[in-house]
Amino acid sequence: MRSGNRVRKMTTITMLLAMSIVFHMIEPVIPMPIPGVKLGLANIFGLVALFLYGAKEMFSINIMRVIIASLLRGIIFGTGFWLSLSGVLLSSVMVILFYRYSKLSLVGLSMVAATFHNVGQISAIIIIWASIFLIYWLPPMIWLSIPTGILTGTLAKEAIRRVDKSKMDAVLGVIRRR
Repeated sequence: MRSGNRVRKMTTITMLLAMSIVFHMIEPVIPMPIPGVKLGLANIFGLVALFLYGAKEMFSINIMRVIIASLLRGIIFGTGFWLSLSGVLLSSVMVILFYRYSKLSLVGLSMVAATFHNVGQISAIIIIWASIFLIYWLPPMIWLSIPTGILTGTLAKEAIRRVDKSKMDAVLGVIRRR
């Protein structure tokens, strides 16, 4: 990979990470009718990275987002951190597996991410609180994963569709060599 391409890739990934952190930080403020439910808007940027660059970049963005946002919030190693980390780890691994071994669309992969994020979080809270009865919260959370996954996947799909290389280069300040 040429030096200019590496810089462009690194800059784009850094921008995706920064945007995912911003959305991760502001999303809890968005009022939702059901406690514990979030739209998962920060996941848009990991999905964009998956389709632009690959699984390693998506995984890195997702993990770094959780760590940096937790540091900024001052909740590193608290319950919220472990819930977020467990959800993002499981969902990222499952998205990578489905991406490699199925023909799911971006919206389908987003629903996989939303579903397994909830499975990871519920599993973690069962372990943390040592209460198997929290498993009963899983079915409604999985049902709610469908519309949130569709929303997030549709937004990621639209973002990828709108990425125009010349505009991206202009944003990044990259001058193409002839």
